[in-house]
Amino acid sequence: MSDSAYFQVDPQLARLLGETYRSSEQALKELIDNAWDADAIRVDVSLPKPMTQDAIIVRDNGMGMNEAQIRSEYLKIARDKRAGGKQVSSKFKRRLKGRKGIGKFAGLTVASKMLLTSWHETSTCRLELDKKILTEHKGDLERVPLNFEVIAEASEKTGTQITLTDLDQSLNFPRPHELKRLLFREYGRNPEFQIFVDGDSVGFRDLPGHYEDATGIAGPEGAKLRFTITDEKSKMKDPGISLRVDGKIVGRPSYFGLDDDPEIPPKLLKQVAGEVEIEEVAGLVTADWGDLNQSSKVLEQVASFVREKVKVALSQTHSKQISAQKARLQRKIKQRLEKLPENRRASAQQAIEKILGRFYGESDDKIAVIIDVALDAMELDGYWAVLDQINKASNGEVQDFADALDSFGLLELANIGSQARNRDMFLTHLHSLARDQKTTEAAMHTALERNLWVFGMDKTLIATNQTFRRIVSDYLGSKYKGKRADKRPDLFLGGSISGQYLLIEFKRPDKVIGRKEISQAEDYRDGLRPLLPSDARIDVIIIGKKRNPEVASLAEGVVVESYESRIASSRSEIDWILKQLTS
Repeated sequence: MSDSAYFQVDPQLARLLGETYRSSEQALKELIDNAWDADAIRVDVSLPKPMTQDAIIVRDNGMGMNEAQIRSEYLKIARDKRAGGKQVSSKFKRRLKGRKGIGKFAGLTVASKMLLTSWHETSTCRLELDKKILTEHKGDLERVPLNFEVIAEASEKTGTQITLTDLDQSLNFPRPHELKRLLFREYGRNPEFQIFVDGDSVGFRDLPGHYEDATGIAGPEGAKLRFTITDEKSKMKDPGISLRVDGKIVGRPSYFGLDDDPEIPPKLLKQVAGEVEIEEVAGLVTADWGDLNQSSKVLEQVASFVREKVKVALSQTHSKQISAQKARLQRKIKQRLEKLPENRRASAQQAIEKILGRFYGESDDKIAVIIDVALDAMELDGYWAVLDQINKASNGEVQDFADALDSFGLLELANIGSQARNRDMFLTHLHSLARDQKTTEAAMHTALERNLWVFGMDKTLIATNQTFRRIVSDYLGSKYKGKRADKRPDLFLGGSISGQYLLIEFKRPDKVIGRKEISQAEDYRDGLRPLLPSDARIDVIIIGKKRNPEVASLAEGVVVESYESRIASSRSEIDWILKQLTS
């Protein structure tokens, strides 16, 4: 006998869905996303003072909902607003944000009770949600009775208001500055979607970082420039400087020519957000107020002032951030510079400064990659011939000096590119060697011992000092002798930037790494520990074809790699360098 079966929706689902948000601010953002989808042009958020009984209120002037929409759409759990091919909102054609259909429970993250009031043309609807009633109900969630009131009356206003009461005192109350920062990152300065938190408009001033308020623009009286250079890592929506004329934003944010300045890294420029506030003057905006008149003399004066003030602030910010990154990489840079002849170190240091500026905004790992390649390239004779030309031109004609500097820059980039292509060629040959069934582990050891950059640029500078090398050699020679001589560790290095020690075990390219090989490497590590400081960390890399899938887990500090994946990873680093040099 067969019968039908049905899913049952447990009331605890309401609690679980309400707890999916990682912060109170994130939960409130979900309610504001709903206002965006409803084509609101203004949202007002009222937050309570900490440890009070005040309500949280989120009010928008969007389309609102009638009784049928609330019953068929709002009360339908996990309803994707984009179902049926609908991708944009009805009025303003905004790309819809509501995808999971659980935003209605967002308010229950911070409150026990939520009242929805929605105005829509000829009716006002009120719906109450009580978390306690929902979660303590013994039946299915679809059977929980809800207080739903419909008042048939014409309304001049439309929109929706969410009122959250009985706030959870065990949680941090929503913080205005955190909420505003989150909302600015999401919505920027969209003039068709303004958000106010406790009466304050969400804007660029809510971003953390360097803020300036400048006056004195030549020409227009009373004009002001306000801007922030944010230190946040998150990508900012609508960066740039806006022009607010008589309280209205005209045109799109721009950089007023700063984006054509070669001294300013584009990534740094994207951290700028601000606006110029100015009264209307003849010829500044187009007749329809849709854009700025690019021929306006006032606009030219504003642009000049913006470039001057923002560039100074950017230079200061850039200098601080470059210095911070340089400090993090200093030990690595110092070790590489010490390998160069003394007469070349000052010029190499200057080149590194240029690299840090050119590739501003990239991670420390990527910067370390290109610095390493650049320092390799600096050993070429042609590079130093140009440096000599620069030194001679310094006391000569200005144009000669400028030409020498230009040659220096071109040759610097050419040599970095040449070195990167040489490494790419090495990887090609190494790949062929690794795919040859006849290749031994000794051959792979020979190929990689002096090319540790293949294992990552952080491994390149691991250098073993003479005293340490002698101690290890004496120990290994006494322990692994006679018939056991070929059983000694393949490569053991020490003295990295972080005091790291590294043991590399090379296996044949067709060797699957199993528990036996891993245990052997761990034994080597255990034997070497007494020779090192008590707090020393020894990392182990075992490289072969792949790890045996039967080996479910590895000890801390032990990594099993394949030659294929290691070569692919190194090639991606080289490809990144070549792409940066040609962009």
